[in-house]
Amino acid sequence: MDYLDIFERSPNPYMVLDRGLRYVAVNRAYESVVGRTRDVLLGVGLFEAFPGDGTRLGETNVALLRQSIERVFATGERDVLSLIRYAIERPGEAGPVMEDRYWSATHTPLFDSAGRVVHVLQHTTDVTHLQRLNQALARATGASQEQIEFGMFERARKVQEHNRALEHRISDLETLFAQAPGFMAYLSGPEHRFTLANRAYETLVGRDRDLIGRVLEEALPEAAGQGFVALLDEVYRSGRPYVGQAVPLRLQREPGAEPEEVVLDFVYQPVKDAAGKVVGIFVQGNDMTAQVAAQAEVELFHNNLAELVEQRTQALKVSEEERLAAQAALHQSQKLEAIGQLTGGVAHDFNNLLQVIGANLELLEGQVPEGGANQRLASARNAVQRGAQLVSQLMAFARRDPLNVAVFDPARTLATLADMLERTLGEGRDIALELDLDCETRIRTNPQQFETAILNMVINARHAMPHGGKVRIECRCVDGAEAGQDGERVRITIADTGMGMAPEVVEHIFEPFFTTKPQGEGTGLGLAAVYGFVQQSGGEIRVDSVPGKGSRFTLYLPTTDQPDEVLVAEADTIPRGRNEIVLLVEDDEGVRRTGVDMLLDLGYDVVQASHAAMGRALLDEGLRPALLFSDVVMPGPMHSFELVAHVQSELPATAVLMTSGYAQASLARSGAARPDVPMLAKPYTRADLGRHVRAAIDGHRLPPSLRVLLVEDNDDDRLLTSELLEACGMDVAHADSAEEALRKLAESPRDVLLTDVELPGCDGIELARRARARQPGLRVVFVTGHDEEAVRERGGVGATLSKPFSRAQLTSAIALATQSLEATSSLPG
Repeated sequence: MDYLDIFERSPNPYMVLDRGLRYVAVNRAYESVVGRTRDVLLGVGLFEAFPGDGTRLGETNVALLRQSIERVFATGERDVLSLIRYAIERPGEAGPVMEDRYWSATHTPLFDSAGRVVHVLQHTTDVTHLQRLNQALARATGASQEQIEFGMFERARKVQEHNRALEHRISDLETLFAQAPGFMAYLSGPEHRFTLANRAYETLVGRDRDLIGRVLEEALPEAAGQGFVALLDEVYRSGRPYVGQAVPLRLQREPGAEPEEVVLDFVYQPVKDAAGKVVGIFVQGNDMTAQVAAQAEVELFHNNLAELVEQRTQALKVSEEERLAAQAALHQSQKLEAIGQLTGGVAHDFNNLLQVIGANLELLEGQVPEGGANQRLASARNAVQRGAQLVSQLMAFARRDPLNVAVFDPARTLATLADMLERTLGEGRDIALELDLDCETRIRTNPQQFETAILNMVINARHAMPHGGKVRIECRCVDGAEAGQDGERVRITIADTGMGMAPEVVEHIFEPFFTTKPQGEGTGLGLAAVYGFVQQSGGEIRVDSVPGKGSRFTLYLPTTDQPDEVLVAEADTIPRGRNEIVLLVEDDEGVRRTGVDMLLDLGYDVVQASHAAMGRALLDEGLRPALLFSDVVMPGPMHSFELVAHVQSELPATAVLMTSGYAQASLARSGAARPDVPMLAKPYTRADLGRHVRAAIDGHRLPPSLRVLLVEDNDDDRLLTSELLEACGMDVAHADSAEEALRKLAESPRDVLLTDVELPGCDGIELARRARARQPGLRVVFVTGHDEEAVRERGGVGATLSKPFSRAQLTSAIALATQSLEATSSLPG
């Protein structure tokens, strides 16, 4: 439905003001009644365009209009002016004249996505015909027209104020009725039809009941069979109230459940009209079931009253403590869930911002001369990559990416981590592992994230013990009831003897960016990621801490009866080489030898060098490899990126792929990272190496005739990605929705579909499925703020490109999508 067309065609005058009371929109009807076009009005203040006629009554009406509009901006509630006179300038025979117009105006707030009032919509009704009545009254009484008008407007103002007060009073009464602790309802007519029922009444009879508009015998059939309808009939006939005390009633509160007995105190109060005739019955009362049960218990055990009171007191105390603990846990869980939802949304949007920044930096590279500006561009690119790492941790907390799971024994996994955990704690700190290795219980989650979670908590323990201490890690099988859950659980406890935490710190410990470390020494995302991992694994995490006595983190993870299994392997075939020459530069002899063997097995010819200077010498002697595959950090007089720069400037036909055992974030902080160069993290598998080498070579020599359809609903991302693709010489068509993309594919076939996953309406994964049905040979690249596994979990088949991405990563992803094409296809291999 085209709401703008409805607004434009409406016969009623409408206009929209911003917070500066300036016109931002008017419709044709408004132009007609005020005699001015939108070209004259838009951007002009309301009271600049129509200042009034300067009379006392005119100034009063101008003030009333301004107050009404400002009241809407202040309160966010609709406001109505029942009657207002406002002079409008009209062209006359002798020049412009002021013409009195009479209006009834309604002002409605318009909100932005954050819930803030940003505009006010005015709907006006022209009631100028009242002027003629005023003029006739003035002639009949001899009073001046201004006096009559002023009096009329004053009465209208008082009526409006009275109506507003009545509205507030009615609203207050409705709130009191809804929130009253006792149950209340109103039954109208002799058939006792529900007209009103408050929350307490709905809770009493069961919230699944459909009460309003139904007679009692239909809405509560069990009550009708227990004599209550007869009582209501008598009250309605006699007009006398009925008071019931400790009256039992059996109710079926849940569909299919056994009826429950409740005990009620209530009043049936007849409601009469002005003539004294009964028109309905007001029902009011209280659920006394708990009180009656307590009294019965007291009477039953009156001989042991003191003992009973003590038992009840203890039971109530325990119950209250459990209630408060459960309430606090629920509050904390809801708060973290809300933070997680917010964090996930922010992370997704932040990825888009990083992509816009990164793409602009890519496009600027070729336009900036050599010098300090290039260093600043490199620094900005590094910042984009660090931002992407933070977003990745935020997504872990928000649990937006599905886990790549395996089944494993957590106790044995912890045993293999013992040496690393001991080194992590450092000197002066002891570690004790109490592992139930005979339990042989399995859990099903991501083993790498499990190890990272344990490591994060041990690192926190190290910071909590600056002067030494002890960490105890325990792994036991327990009943899930211990954690308030069903089934068997693995309980993992990490306890330290450190400084401990105050309650106000514990309350926020799992929130993103909350940290007790000094500024610059922590992001506050470690425990947030642990919380996200545990929740996504179907478990629970608790923390107990006392200042000066240390902290204890307890993880409860669900068990499984499945046998051990490794991580789900990728189904794609490993792309092979075509006897291209690869120059492998690696200083570690064992890694270099393994890399050579893998590359030879994958079908490449390999030339090896032990440092960057040796690699440069081989190139100077005439070696022309298809790919330079180099470690980042190596000894020797020449840095690896100096070798990369030489290849990029002197051998443009040679592709570059880097590898490192350091984390990407660490490389970025130290400046030893190049976002424009593809990176393969160590350790890597044969499959990882095969895909990245093939993608780097093919991506470096993608043909300029490649036809790409780019689908992205964000205007900035679509524009910048188009420029990056065109800068690579590709033929680019673009669309902002799945529907437009399918139309363009029907008009002209494409080689590659490059689509954002999160599209409005039909998402990118469904778009790819429909597009392949129409064009089976179409290759697909999914652009996402999540990771490759998340896309696969949703059924995506194709290459994945994570935001933010560089030009090199973009071409590599396209190469990955196209690398299985045969030499006879439109894309040369």
